[in-house]
Amino acid sequence: MELTVVVENHVSKSGLGAEHGLSFVIESNGKKIMFDTGQSKLYARNAKALGFDVAAIDALVISHGHYDHVGGLPHFIENNDLAPVYLKKEALWPKFHDERYIGVKRTINALSPRFKFVEKMVEVIDNVFIVANIETSYPDDSHKHGFFVQENENTVADNFADELFLVLKTENAISIVSSCSHNGITNIVETARRIFNLFVNKVIGGFHIKNDTSLNVDKMINYFNIIGVRSVFTGHCTGIEKFVQFQTNFKGETFYLETGTVINL
Repeated sequence: MELTVVVENHVSKSGLGAEHGLSFVIESNGKKIMFDTGQSKLYARNAKALGFDVAAIDALVISHGHYDHVGGLPHFIENNDLAPVYLKKEALWPKFHDERYIGVKRTINALSPRFKFVEKMVEVIDNVFIVANIETSYPDDSHKHGFFVQENENTVADNFADELFLVLKTENAISIVSSCSHNGITNIVETARRIFNLFVNKVIGGFHIKNDTSLNVDKMINYFNIIGVRSVFTGHCTGIEKFVQFQTNFKGETFYLETGTVINL
């Protein structure tokens, strides 16, 4: 099993682009799924440069409904005729950061038969699981301030009911793939541990801690150390400063994600 970063905020390899966004491709037993699409068509250009044909992707999974993760969704639907799109129904609701609209493009047809609304855990391809419900074990690890959602014509604080994550299962361990971790990466990891009861090998994705306090990040690192996570691959909304804090205090290996990164699982 292998994960390739198709879009990230940073890039150092020639022939690839970067933007504030996230998109991964995961390969398992000859199948390929895409996790998020970044904020534009860049995901498709990068995918081609990395050897992936968007039209041949077997499934798309959307982590949550923010523009930097769903911006390429209309292009994907136009250029891939068959792949189901797995997401929670709340990901299509209008979303805002303060007063700025940051949701899916308003031209998206929420009734599209391509959409497969997830309400419980789904094994989307062999040993790749969508986990749809995140339990709150650590209330302090939450990243929702300033975010709003339009629900039944009322604009309310966003509780990120749309957020989901992936678990990649190998023989004796799991790796966890998140996106922005608005519900908290410790809550995400603990949810996965409860379900699978297996050792956590790798944690991959953005943690949304760029503006968090050092104390809260230390609590997160301490949790990772206690449960024995082997390696962390992070970027996007984590922030360089907090990455360095992880690199300094986390007992396992720490890697900074960029477009083109390949992780063997």
